[in-house]
Amino acid sequence: MQGICFNSVRFLKLHLCNYGIFKGSHDFVFDPQRTVIIGGGGTGKTTIVNILKYLGPAPGVTLHCHSKSTKMSVEVVTGGNCDLIQRFSSIIFLGCRSAQLLTLDQKDTLVDILDDQQEAMVRVEERNIFDALILERPREAEENKGLSPETMSDGEKVCLNYAFAFAVRRVLNLDLPTVFDSPYGALDLRLSKGVRAFLKHHSGQQILLGTGSEFQEEDEANYKLNHVR
Repeated sequence: MQGICFNSVRFLKLHLCNYGIFKGSHDFVFDPQRTVIIGGGGTGKTTIVNILKYLGPAPGVTLHCHSKSTKMSVEVVTGGNCDLIQRFSSIIFLGCRSAQLLTLDQKDTLVDILDDQQEAMVRVEERNIFDALILERPREAEENKGLSPETMSDGEKVCLNYAFAFAVRRVLNLDLPTVFDSPYGALDLRLSKGVRAFLKHHSGQQILLGTGSEFQEEDEANYKLNHVR
């Protein structure tokens, strides 16, 4: 943790102009607690995620093909220690697509940021959070064993991914945003209910991006993305 002066960061604003799929000027203001962005396939959800991850333009993105202007710009405004975003990117940017990769790569991630004592603490927290996320304990017979992704469904792997990310935050006392790209896409009704209940009581900043079918009536959209021609 050397070189990090404080342990909190937030995404505040995002401005886009003629960037990739986004034609013209677009502004997003992120709530300190929860922002929901809804859009269909190809409307720019992952584009937004990548901008936040890079804190600016992502490699390979070009000017909107139908833009009448030659100006393309991106601006991300953050509050707090923005160095945390790159350092802890793997536990800030979460979603169903990357869940299995992070789950299988957790050991390497731990080596980079945790000492042996902290690693042991994370494993305990991860187990507790995982049990809370899945609501029920179908593996009660394995309660005293480690979590094994090899025996899990895809949805349970997603929940294990989330549990790991929030366990590291607790152990290191990090106040980080969480950017979810398709947070419920691979979850069945039981698992999505558990994740929703957990996030409802989590105090950190959440930015959730997904299709309309992923969200419920209580998940009122702050922004709706449309296909731009």
